[in-house]
Amino acid sequence: MISYDPLFSTLRNKNMVISDLRGNVLNSRTIAKINRGESVNLSTIERICLYLDVRIEEVVEIKK
Repeated sequence: MISYDPLFSTLRNKNMVISDLRGNVLNSRTIAKINRGESVNLSTIERICLYLDVRIEEVVEIKK
C-alpha cells in the first residue's frame, strides 16, 4: 500500500499544505487522489520531488 504520509510531513516542515502544489505541479484531481491515498503516476511523484527538492522517500512510502 502506498502512503503519502512522508509528503504531508515534508510539506509541514516547509510550512506548506498540499494545495500549495496546485497549478504548476499538480492538478486538483491528483491532489484529491493523494488525499484519498490512491495511486498516482511515478512521473507525478517525480514532479513533486523536483519541486520540493527532496528525495522520493520524503514523498511516498510503501506500507505492508
